Amino acid sequence: MPRRHLTCGTRFPSRPSRRATSLALVAGCLAVFCTGSPLVAQSGSFGHSVTVASDEILVAEPTTSFRPGSVHVYRKAGEGWREFAVLRAPQPKLADGFGTDLAVTGDVLFVGQRGGPVHVFARADGEWRASASIDGPGTDGLSPSCSFDGYCGTDFGIALAAHGDWLMVGAPGPAGARRGADASDRAGGKVYAYRADREEGELRWLPAGELVPASGRPDDRFGAAMAFTSHGLLVAAPGWGDESSVAGAGSVYHYRLEDDVWSQYDVLETTPVANANFGSALAADDERVLVGAPGLDDNRGAAFLWRWSLELDRWLPETRRLQLAEGESGDRFGAAVALAGSDLWVGSPTERGEETGAVFVYEAEPDGTLSDEPRLLQLPEAGTVERDRFGGLIVGNLDVVAVGAPGMHHRAGSVHLFERSAESDGRWAEAGHLLSDPDALAPMLGEERRCVNGKIGPFDCEEVELLAYLPGSILTARGAARGVRLNDNWGWTDPATGGEYALVGRNDGMSFVDVTDPANPVLVGDLPKTPGTPPSQLWRDVKTHDDHAFIVADGAGDHGMQVFDLGRLRTVAPAEMPVVFEPDVHYTGVASSHNIVVNEETGFAYAVGSGSGGESCGGGLHMIDVRDPRNPEFVGCFQDEGGTHDSQCVVYAGPDSRYAGRELCLNSNGSHFQIVDVTDKSDPLAIARATSPNAAYIHQGWLTPDHRYFYQDDESDVIAGAVETTRTLIWDLSDLEDPILAREFMGSLPASAHNLYVKDGFVYQANYRYGLHVLDISDPLNPREAGTFDTAPHSDGPGFGGAWSVYPFFESGTLIVTSMQEGLFVLRKRRPVS
Repeated sequence: MPRRHLTCGTRFPSRPSRRATSLALVAGCLAVFCTGSPLVAQSGSFGHSVTVASDEILVAEPTTSFRPGSVHVYRKAGEGWREFAVLRAPQPKLADGFGTDLAVTGDVLFVGQRGGPVHVFARADGEWRASASIDGPGTDGLSPSCSFDGYCGTDFGIALAAHGDWLMVGAPGPAGARRGADASDRAGGKVYAYRADREEGELRWLPAGELVPASGRPDDRFGAAMAFTSHGLLVAAPGWGDESSVAGAGSVYHYRLEDDVWSQYDVLETTPVANANFGSALAADDERVLVGAPGLDDNRGAAFLWRWSLELDRWLPETRRLQLAEGESGDRFGAAVALAGSDLWVGSPTERGEETGAVFVYEAEPDGTLSDEPRLLQLPEAGTVERDRFGGLIVGNLDVVAVGAPGMHHRAGSVHLFERSAESDGRWAEAGHLLSDPDALAPMLGEERRCVNGKIGPFDCEEVELLAYLPGSILTARGAARGVRLNDNWGWTDPATGGEYALVGRNDGMSFVDVTDPANPVLVGDLPKTPGTPPSQLWRDVKTHDDHAFIVADGAGDHGMQVFDLGRLRTVAPAEMPVVFEPDVHYTGVASSHNIVVNEETGFAYAVGSGSGGESCGGGLHMIDVRDPRNPEFVGCFQDEGGTHDSQCVVYAGPDSRYAGRELCLNSNGSHFQIVDVTDKSDPLAIARATSPNAAYIHQGWLTPDHRYFYQDDESDVIAGAVETTRTLIWDLSDLEDPILAREFMGSLPASAHNLYVKDGFVYQANYRYGLHVLDISDPLNPREAGTFDTAPHSDGPGFGGAWSVYPFFESGTLIVTSMQEGLFVLRKRRPVS
C-alpha cells in the first residue's frame, strides 16, 4: 500500500488494506490525566511520556546513551512551540532513565526514573525547580544498577497519576515475576498512594496506603495505566485473566476515596478474550472513559467507551465499540487513546513494510454523537522512511493533541502536534513537530591521540592509539541523523590513487569515508537503503570485489543486494562532499540477507541467512557469480539445517593436500562449525561438521594465512553463562574432514564476542561492549592479549551493543571499528619500539 499523506481535511470511510506481515508491538500508552507503559516499552526515547497543559507541553526523554535523561519544557511562542527549559534529575548521570513517566497536578510535576525514585518539581515564577524525591520499594534513595535488558530491580515509578493532593505510583510487577521474584512479590502489580502534607509551610508527599486487587495474578500488570476523574481513580490491569483460556484479557478497576482510604468500587470489563490487553491504554474525564484493547482479535485491536451514569452512580459501557472496518492482524488499534474535548483519538502504531502508523479521530457531531467515519491521520511521505510507529502515544486537551512516533529516526522518537484551526471551523490541523538533538558523543579529529595511563578521553585503551572518532549521527549526507546505529564495516584501497576508504554500514544505508588521512576522515557520500524498504533493525553487511561493493541488509524486506562502483568515490570533488549515491546495480535474486561473503580470488559472492523472498537457499549459501560485478548471476545453493550465519570462502592452500586448489567455505552456523566444498556450484558438498563444548551461538571466524588454523568466536557463550570471559575457539585444520578444537583461549574480560579477523600475526576482535581486543598469535595455540580500545565507555558486561566489527587489512596499518551507538573509530595498534 502506498503511504498516505497526513490529511486533516479528508475523511476516510475505512481502513486501507495492508500487507500481511507485521512486527509485534509492545504498547505504551498515555491517558489524559496520566501516563503508563510497561517497563519494556522504552523503544522510543524522546516522547516516551508527554503531558499537555494549557500553556506547556512537557516531553520526556529517558532512554539516552550519552547524556542524562531529561524532560523538555515547551511553551507557545507565536504560531509555534519553543523549548523553554530542560529538566534533569538533581544528580544527573548518563543514561539514568529520568523521565519514564510524568504527572502534573497544579504547580507540582512528578517525574519517574527507571529504577526509582520519583522526583518532585514545583513551579514558581514560571520555572520548574526540583523540590523533593519519593523513594519507593527497591529504591531506598539510591540509583540502582540496571541489567543489560533495562531491569533495575524495581518498576516503581514507571506509571504515575496525580490529582489534587494525591499521587499514585504504579508498579505493574510482571518484570519482577519473570525474574523469579518471591511468591509474595508476584501479586501482579501494586499502586502506592501518596498524599500531600502541608504542615509548617512545607509540602511533603507522605505514604497513604497501597492498592492491590483482591485476586491479583503474577502477570496482571495492575497499575500499568491510571487516570483520575471526579468520580475516583481508574487503574488498569491489562494482563489480567481469571483462567488460562483468557490470559491477558485485561481489566480496569474503579476505586473511590472513602474515609481517606481508597477502596475498590467497581470493575470496568468486557467479555474476556485472551490477549486482548484491555486497559493497555486509558483516557478519562468526568463524563467518559476510553479504554484500548490493542491485542483483541489477533492484534487487530479495539477501543471501548464508557459514560458516567448519575442515576446509577457508576460507569456504564456503550454498546458500540470502535474498530477498523477493514482491520488486519497486527494493526494494534487502541494501543494509545485520548480524549480531546468531545473528540476521541485512537492510535494504530503498526510496523509493516513502508507503513509508519496511523491515528483515527472520531469527531463529535453538533448533537454530541460521534462520527461513524473517523478521520485518518498519517505522517507525510516526505521526511519519513522508517518504522515510525506514529500513534504509539496520544495525549491532549481541548485545544492541543500530541501524537508520539516512538520509532521515528531509528527509535530516537518524535512528537507531532495538532491544534484546532479557526480557518477550518475548529477542526484539527497539523501544528508542527518536536525533536531532540542527536544523542551522541562529540567527534575527535585533527590529531593522533596516544593512549596514556590507559585512557584517551573517555575511552579505556592499551597499546592502541586513536586517530579519529566520528559519531554515527554525522555519517549521512542528509544532515545529522538522530538515532542512527552503525553495524558492519569493510575497507577499500583505491588502486589508482592508493587512497583508503572505510565502508560503514548503518541501519538505513552505507557511508563511504575517506580515511587516507586517518586523523581527518572525510565523509564522501551516502548510499541509502533500497527505496521502499524499511530500515534494518540492526544489520547491514558489505564486502568488496573488483573495486565494487556488495551490500545486503537483514530484516529489510525486499532490499536485495546493492552493487556500487567504488571508483565513483574518487570522482567526487571536495566541494560536493558528501553526496547521496544510487547503486549501480540492484540484484533481486534474494530479498533480505543477514550477511554477504565474497571470495575475491574466484569472484563469487555468498549471501547467507537470507529470507523474506527470492531464492533464500534455506538460509544457507546463496551463491552469486560477481566476476562481472555489474551483472551478478545466481549460480546455486547450499542449504544446511538451521542455515548459515557467517562464512569465509577461500581457495584452499593449506596442509590437507586432498583439497589443494578447491574453493571451500568455512561456515559458522550457530550450533556448529561446518566446512563445505563449493568448487562445483551445482553440487556443493559438506566435508566436515564439528562443535565446541557448551556452544551457545558459534558466530564467525577467520583463517590464518597458511590455512592451518581457524579462529572463531561464540557470540552468546558469556551471556548464557557457559563461560565467564571471552572465548576464542582455535581449530586445527590439518585434516579438513576432521577439524580438531585445539584450544579454547579465554580472555580477561566478560565481553561478548562478535567479529574477528586475522592479519600479520594478530587477531583483531570486535567484542561488543568492551570494544576492540587484539591477540598476538605469533604462537598460534598460545595467544596473548596485546591491545584493547573500549569503544563503548558507558556500558560493560556481557550483552549486545558497542563494537560490531573491525577491518584491519589496510596496508597503512589503519584500523576501523564500528561501534553501534557510538560511531566510527579510526585506530592504530601501537608499533613496537625497535
